[in-house]
Amino acid sequence: MMLGYGVDLTIHEIARRMVEQHGIEVDVWTPTSDGTYDNAPYKLQKITVYGGERNRILPVLERNANIAMAKLATELEARKRRYDLVIPCTHPYYNAAKHFKCPGVFFNFGNVPTTGFSWKGKLNWEWLDVSERYWLKRRASMIISISQFLHRSQPREFWHKGRVLHLGGDHYRAPANKQTRLRFCMEHGIPPRSVILGFVGRLHRNHPPYKGTGELLEIARRLRTENPQACVVLAGIGSEEDAAWIRESGAIPVLNLPPRDMPDFYRSIDIYLCASKWEGFNLPIVEAAWHGVPGIAYDVGAHGEHVTAMLIRGRINELHAAALRLSRDEALRRQLSSQALQRAQPFSWDRVTQRMLEFLRELTL
Repeated sequence: MMLGYGVDLTIHEIARRMVEQHGIEVDVWTPTSDGTYDNAPYKLQKITVYGGERNRILPVLERNANIAMAKLATELEARKRRYDLVIPCTHPYYNAAKHFKCPGVFFNFGNVPTTGFSWKGKLNWEWLDVSERYWLKRRASMIISISQFLHRSQPREFWHKGRVLHLGGDHYRAPANKQTRLRFCMEHGIPPRSVILGFVGRLHRNHPPYKGTGELLEIARRLRTENPQACVVLAGIGSEEDAAWIRESGAIPVLNLPPRDMPDFYRSIDIYLCASKWEGFNLPIVEAAWHGVPGIAYDVGAHGEHVTAMLIRGRINELHAAALRLSRDEALRRQLSSQALQRAQPFSWDRVTQRMLEFLRELTL
């Protein structure tokens, strides 16, 4: 359970509400934890998968994870600890139900495009697709996908056991403060009178190209000359080397913000700009909308299912044109801001948890 990962955030928000609001006993098993969720109300527990570097090969990782889960199930059985339901959220744990002898939910966050991956990486993802289609999803009692896009991307043979659960975005909500934007801009070297176009994601220079970070930086270069008031700010996980790459393009990096500072980021930006070519959901666009920030993104993946204010059916030139137009038009920004906040309301974690429990009751009643 790590900072900066949407799957981990989703697990946390749903699990803690199951405990706090519904009195359900929840264990969250994870191979890694950086302390971000250590104080959560659910039981955060460690599962150890041996194998070291060999686990970079997905079939090997699957085998070793199965060994670890079988051992864990035996230990829990000896302590008379039994689960009524298991909800694996990532590969290679989708086989958990077999070991714990209870219904299992395949929580489907999708598999990213492999363009830009090494040949070894592509082979791993091919294996993942094959194992999910021919073994793991067939064994699941239910498949919960985080968008219609992901649900419909599956083979039709799985649709009958599929459910769609759109995620929430209200986890960074905080009271407004007139000084927030000024303080945030001063801390990060952002001209206070700028029109700020923000983005949240992993900022690694070698990140697979489907995320479109390079396109964001190209737009930042263009905006510097066409609208000097516009400022592109990229927040997320990265190194100083990544930050230098971002600065070279005229954008401003904001690295490794802790969760407590994320509300300040969203309250400080005027536009959320995304150049991703694939998204199973895209949490940051919804997070931004909860702060009244309109989003601009390509019309791909799940973007049309939630709060995106401007869907772009084209390539970088069209995305750049939309960013330039919105950065110059304050009246349009105010209009889209109001719409974004209104459209965000259904995407709350309380509602997500309630819907999740409705699905799970189908398996446990």
